[in-house]
Amino acid sequence: MRSLLAKVTKDDVFTEPFPHIIIKDPLDEDLCKQLFEEFPTLDQVTEGKKYASNERFSYSAAKVLKDTRISPLWREFVATHVSQSFLTEFIELFKDEIRQVYPDFEKEFGKLETLTAGTRKKDSFETVDVLLDGQICVNTPVVEKPSSVRGPHVDSSNKLFAGLYYLRDPEDPSTGGDLEIYKFKTKDYQFEGQFISDEYVETIKTVKYERNVLVLFVNSIDSLHGVTVRETTDCPRYFFNLLGEVKKNLFSFTPEEDKHKQQVREKQFKIPIPASLKALKRKLSVRVTKG
Repeated sequence: MRSLLAKVTKDDVFTEPFPHIIIKDPLDEDLCKQLFEEFPTLDQVTEGKKYASNERFSYSAAKVLKDTRISPLWREFVATHVSQSFLTEFIELFKDEIRQVYPDFEKEFGKLETLTAGTRKKDSFETVDVLLDGQICVNTPVVEKPSSVRGPHVDSSNKLFAGLYYLRDPEDPSTGGDLEIYKFKTKDYQFEGQFISDEYVETIKTVKYERNVLVLFVNSIDSLHGVTVRETTDCPRYFFNLLGEVKKNLFSFTPEEDKHKQQVREKQFKIPIPASLKALKRKLSVRVTKG
């Protein structure tokens, strides 16, 4: 089976505000239609748990691949996206951008072209370099009041990449649930965990929640994204989630711990801070504290 990246080329890669692709119709219509028709039931994806309005549930590749209730087509589709060949496709597509965002990546993890893939929650970093997951996901129906499942944020810092493939129900009349891509307004900002207030970011792109649309990106401190408010609806929001984790965090959400983030910020805003000025700032800080 061909992957979601089979039709994608380097010309499709956007580099700002962070490396990403937005691909309409990455799969042939017949395959897309069949995947939607065979999408696991809400009860299967939630594993029979009670759920709230607009709550996210993810059924991992490790579970899918051993669950015979899931259709053979879906198990093959998931297996394709946790394979060595898929990691190779991703690396070939984004290797230049990864080296630019993370200049020391290959010193820490090995040459990009030789990275090995395993399945998250099944394999371990003792035997592979990147743990992949292909999750069958839903956001449950919005039954109380319009809401956003997740505002502006950055994914976990051990993720090398993340992606979403939308499989919207053709009968879904609702609006919202779109993906927004942001950038920092200035180099001064503050995270609360992985999340960040709207006041620190501005929207660069909005990707509509539509059928047969793929969004995938290199994850970094700059990879700001979120989901718009979705109106009340009885229809779940259907999607396939892709990710690749490495064994160490690639960045920190705490400014003083993240030298890489400072380098990226200075490069983006073209304002390198001289060492002498940094030293003066530290001295002034000490004086103010003592006073």
